[in-house]
Amino acid sequence: MNETPDADRRARTIAENVYAAYCRQATMPMPYREEQTVLTRLVEAIRPQIGEGSPGELIEAANLVLSEWEQRDAEVRGPRVASINQIDGAVTVG
Repeated sequence: MNETPDADRRARTIAENVYAAYCRQATMPMPYREEQTVLTRLVEAIRPQIGEGSPGELIEAANLVLSEWEQRDAEVRGPRVASINQIDGAVTVG
């Protein structure tokens, strides 16, 4: 029972870090009004991989959400996730 809240919290932390790292380097309209939608989709994609998936699967899940975001909005372009630390939620993009 204690695992679920921790996994949810970790997924949210990673999603927020992915979004922040992406936005620092992305070309996009400001202010971007779909932040919560993108964060929700990132959490939904990342959560199943927490504790279960490989680091590559976690990165792939995050990058898929970023690619889908760019496909929906032609004004948004940015980097992809290169690494994710599941323990502390650190993210690098490149």
